[in-house]
Amino acid sequence: MDNNQPVDDSQTTEVSGTVDDSQTTEVSEAVDDNETVLVEDNEAVDNSYECDDTDEYPAWFLERLQEFRTDGHLVDVTLCAEGKEIPCHRLVLSAFAEYFHAMFSGAHSESKKNKIEIGGVSAEALEQLVDIAYTSRFTITIDNVQPLYEAANMLQVEHVEDRCEQFLTDRLRPDTCLGTWVLADKVSNTNLSAIAKSFALKFFEQVCVTDDFLNLPVDFLKTYISDNDLHAKKEEKVLELIMIWARHDLQERQTHLKDLLECVRISQVDQDHLKNIMETDKVLAGVSGIKELIKDQSVQARSCNVFQGEILLLGGVTEGKDRQDSEPNCCMYRLDVQCCCVDNTSLPQSLHNSAGTAACVVNDDVIVTGGRKSLSQAWRYRSSLNSWTKLGSLRTERYDHGMAVLQGKVYVVGGVKDEIRFSDPNFPFLTHLHELFRRETEVYNEVTDSWELVAPLQQKVCEFGITTCCENIYVFGGRAGRSERTAAVQCYNPTLNVWNFATPMLHLTRDVIACTINSKVYLVGGNLDHVLCYDPQEDFYEEMAKPVLPWELSGATVCGSEIFITGGNCDEDYGEPCSCKAQCYNVNSNTVIRVLDLPIPLSRHISVTIPKL
Repeated sequence: MDNNQPVDDSQTTEVSGTVDDSQTTEVSEAVDDNETVLVEDNEAVDNSYECDDTDEYPAWFLERLQEFRTDGHLVDVTLCAEGKEIPCHRLVLSAFAEYFHAMFSGAHSESKKNKIEIGGVSAEALEQLVDIAYTSRFTITIDNVQPLYEAANMLQVEHVEDRCEQFLTDRLRPDTCLGTWVLADKVSNTNLSAIAKSFALKFFEQVCVTDDFLNLPVDFLKTYISDNDLHAKKEEKVLELIMIWARHDLQERQTHLKDLLECVRISQVDQDHLKNIMETDKVLAGVSGIKELIKDQSVQARSCNVFQGEILLLGGVTEGKDRQDSEPNCCMYRLDVQCCCVDNTSLPQSLHNSAGTAACVVNDDVIVTGGRKSLSQAWRYRSSLNSWTKLGSLRTERYDHGMAVLQGKVYVVGGVKDEIRFSDPNFPFLTHLHELFRRETEVYNEVTDSWELVAPLQQKVCEFGITTCCENIYVFGGRAGRSERTAAVQCYNPTLNVWNFATPMLHLTRDVIACTINSKVYLVGGNLDHVLCYDPQEDFYEEMAKPVLPWELSGATVCGSEIFITGGNCDEDYGEPCSCKAQCYNVNSNTVIRVLDLPIPLSRHISVTIPKL
């Protein structure tokens, strides 16, 4: 029976079959929708037949509407843009977009017009939106995203706006970020505008050679080169690019030069270079007030320097040959602050296959401790010599623990001990698992090359976030049992040598990474769906930007005012591969952007930063 065909309520339902003469059957010859058929033993049989075609009906219905539009059946309005006419139905448009719903409500003159001119949108974008209303399908490309986004924004088609925003965010590159920034500002999308601008600031060296830079509106250029987060290694480059931009259309842009030159940190431009360019560049020398600007060394548009240093990626796991299996990463990778790999070296043999290690940086050296195959070992990596040295052993075996540096001293905290017991069939795992968790805290004595016990944690925990902030060590969340996540926050005061509980986090967490910037703690990774900011002085948590990539089991490290979040998202049980992707959170702009991919896919690894002067 065709479920799409109407059913006459007057139809009768017949019950047929072989009936024994000794049985009595009472049958109703005419049954309406609310009646039942009575059979032997007064058993009631439901006569209704409930149908649900929600999987098929929407597509069928849209196809019929599109056929009506193609045939001109019941078409009652024509939209016009740039000389192109698009016939359609008021009802469909009203259901599709709030803009048209308001237009055809009767309060506007357009509600009575047969032809309506839609200004401010391209004909192609308007036709694409109408097609979406009838088919629900559309394709976004680099060529059509700008007019489509602008049209969807003007006509209040939110789901198309959202898809355009995601398309632009996913494809941010040095040659697209400036155009995206200008477009996002035009449609008043503050989030996308901030992300695109943040990307442009970080990749200044690559962005400034694109065509979009030459065509950047003057107000955007001034904002761009004035920003404190502009990653310009030399101020001479900023000055040079201002002049290149001006000469691209000198007659029109010459009048903006003085305002733009005020954005340059003249005092940080090499004075011999400045003298030379003033003698050879007549356009620069002819700018009104340029000599006074050069003499006024107090004029500073930007006050911070670009962070200089290297990111080190240690250990963890990477993809196996069949991609679904993981294998140990036995190397250490050195990246610059753009995430470009500059070198890689092998880790010490005892750190191979040793998951669950911890690391921290002190005096430009990296201290690595513990791990499932090196439970009580400690190593020092001297970055200046590119060499490894074994340190005195820990007093307690541990992995999935944490490390922090406080007042120049290295602390090792928490974790799990004795990994062998996990695979021992005679060990009562569920009953005594909690006994494996560590409370002990150790501090390294540089003079004696030994570790000393200090006050233990209030709560045994592993897989937590740890950082130093405001002269205390903080431990955030973690795992306190086999599958027991905790929101507890523990704080160590070195003066009193005591751990106390602080205000707990907003959610139960594990595998988060804690990073300190400007006396605030920023938590990333794990099961968080936002960057979480904790202010110890105000004892207050605040949700910040969302990640642009998955970040479970990732690494994270601080570079100036930015947090680099690397790799992650590996789950052997579900066959999820390690990730080679990386993202960067900027605390000043509260934005997360994707940066260059890692040299290899990584998960469960350690990320640390070695600053350079």
